[in-house]
Amino acid sequence: MVALGACGSTAPEPPAQPPPCPAALLLEGAERTTAFRAGAEPRAGAIRYLAVLTDLTSACRYQSSEEGAAVDVDLTFNLIAERGPAMSGAEEVTYFVATTGPDGRILAKEELRSDLAFVEGEDRVGWSEDLTLRLPSVTPEEGGNYTLYVGFQLDDAELARRGQRLLR
Repeated sequence: MVALGACGSTAPEPPAQPPPCPAALLLEGAERTTAFRAGAEPRAGAIRYLAVLTDLTSACRYQSSEEGAAVDVDLTFNLIAERGPAMSGAEEVTYFVATTGPDGRILAKEELRSDLAFVEGEDRVGWSEDLTLRLPSVTPEEGGNYTLYVGFQLDDAELARRGQRLLR
């Protein structure tokens, strides 16, 4: 005869899932830009530079202190630019990070500038950008309701050429 004994055993608790981070997205339509010579028709020979933002990744850390709750969002993305035939001298490119809240309204927008430093004889340049943004008063329960958009700051002429309406 075999005796079976019952042991009290419970399955281990699954590890707690980290709270959701705010979403980080390249703004569709603003992830690329083409700059033309001032006053020129938008033709290939008038291109100063073409630029694109790629490979956006993000991570976050929630903070709680006497000042209140906050979330720090680390963003990493690549900026790649190609020299155009109308480029002369140094060029500067402007991009932004905009934060939208649960209702989709823009809460903050930070514009950043970078020089397009082409090496003599090179027609392409690229680098990785690393940014950390703090969203104050955002708790772990609310973080998933926020979105960070990254894109180029497009001028009115480029928006008109494209027939697009983007974050302003």
